[in-house]
Amino acid sequence: MTGVMPTSAKPTTTATNPQVIGVDLGGTAIKLGRFDAAGQILQTLTVPTPQPAEPEAVLEAIAAAIHTLDPDRQSLAIGIGTPGPVDETGRIALVAINLGWKNVPLADVLEVKVNLPVIAANDANCAGLGESWLGAGQRYRDVLMLTLGTGVGGAVILDGKLFVGRHGTGAELGLITLDPSGVTCNSGNHGSLEQLVSVQAIRRTTGMEPAELGQRAASGDREAIAFWETYGRDLGAGIANLVYIFTPEAVILGGGISASAPYFMPSLLDEIEKRVLPTSREGLHILTAELGNQAGMVGAAKLAWQRLESEDTTFHGFTGDSDTTDLHLAYHLAVEAAEFNAGFLARTAHELRAPINGIIGLHQLILADLCDNPEEEREFVAQAHQTTVKMLALLDEVIQVSKISLGKQPLKLQPVNLAGLIKTVHQSVRLYAQDRNARLEIPPIDPKLHVEADPDWLRRVLVHRLNHAIAQDKGSILRFSVEAQPNQQVCLQLDDTCATQHWQEAIDWMETTLQAPKALKSTPVPTPTLSPELLLHVDQLILERMGSRLELEGIPPDCLRVKFSLPLAAVS
Repeated sequence: MTGVMPTSAKPTTTATNPQVIGVDLGGTAIKLGRFDAAGQILQTLTVPTPQPAEPEAVLEAIAAAIHTLDPDRQSLAIGIGTPGPVDETGRIALVAINLGWKNVPLADVLEVKVNLPVIAANDANCAGLGESWLGAGQRYRDVLMLTLGTGVGGAVILDGKLFVGRHGTGAELGLITLDPSGVTCNSGNHGSLEQLVSVQAIRRTTGMEPAELGQRAASGDREAIAFWETYGRDLGAGIANLVYIFTPEAVILGGGISASAPYFMPSLLDEIEKRVLPTSREGLHILTAELGNQAGMVGAAKLAWQRLESEDTTFHGFTGDSDTTDLHLAYHLAVEAAEFNAGFLARTAHELRAPINGIIGLHQLILADLCDNPEEEREFVAQAHQTTVKMLALLDEVIQVSKISLGKQPLKLQPVNLAGLIKTVHQSVRLYAQDRNARLEIPPIDPKLHVEADPDWLRRVLVHRLNHAIAQDKGSILRFSVEAQPNQQVCLQLDDTCATQHWQEAIDWMETTLQAPKALKSTPVPTPTLSPELLLHVDQLILERMGSRLELEGIPPDCLRVKFSLPLAAVS
């Protein structure tokens, strides 16, 4: 099997979990990863680079690896980091010295093999983009990265986008001049930053490897410590020049030499402080890279997502209106899903903090010997234990929902008799409704009507919604209605006569993609329960995984309708 896809096939787009593939092309290995829009790595694969690295053989190996990594063709685009400059269109590998390439139409050839849009960039640029997206620079929009290795690579990220210059060969940060009469560089320059702070420069100056110098400095060797102080000043002078040009929020240091940052960072920071005006370095952060050898692959994936995001750019070979529209639609669906899931994580973490802080507070009272007597101490311990058990149950529920969201725990989709399900739901909430003096009005439902769903989860979602409505106001009237629609959907509606304001927080939440919640009111030991807003999010997420939908809409003058759109099931 070669992995070459038929050129006549159209890329398959999926709204459930759109993905891209990031490829880091190296001289000895090719690293590939499948990513969703939130940056989650779904799967990785490493294959050897063919030797000799002829373009056709290498691109055939990449195509085969892509097919292995994504057999169901869920990916929308491919991003590739190559060991050398790429033209401004991101399609031609201009030079790749360690592969022996020159002017290789990488994107054109690979698109024919996999029938997906392809975009390429220099591997150092991809590493910078990766760190900016998921690594040390993810909190910043304007980032520089210096890769301190055999040479010195560079990347410039401005407003979250990769800057490559007019011809795609910009951002060669390691080639800026520091000493006009210094050592000659391979580029023809003299005294470049690369000739002062690269591995080659360190070997030439000391006769040792950077790792050995780092070990010696760690053991207190004065000569090694002095070397790193000088190294920090040289690197700081180079960064100072870059700061004046770009005024970045962060400069990230990667590559093998960055492991010795603790020994050269103090003198580097001193040098920047001496050389750069406070107005130009305000808020500047000097950081070390976090992604290691995955940075290039991550950045290549981000490159693919950014190309999909660009509304006014179409891929070469994919200029048809239908293809372009499908790709853009799938991209934006992926972004919405990522924001939705990020909000779920943020709210869950926030709601767990309150009971955890309460438990810590009880333990602090006990440890500080502030209890009046042993009985009170035992009471505090019992409260903490009870809260911990409930919190673990809550965590189990959140983990179960997360597994369903990720597809790790499949739903048991099957035809479900709607009349029987509504009867079961009614029995589950009947006593609570009576206690709250709420009236449920359920019309006769066609016993032949079936929907495609997981019966247990659909029952739980309906019980959640009814319990929430019943809890809001005593004496409310809850009316069910069921309608089979022409589009093979069943519309199940719950009209709530309680004031819409009781639902307003949930409505606001749904319209703002789940912003981080305000601080919860402090209680001695908060009982760990899912808030109504988070529970609504869980219900919506579960229904989406079943191919259903949950919507809220106001009905004048002061009612609210909860709409469930469920797929109709064919039952013989």
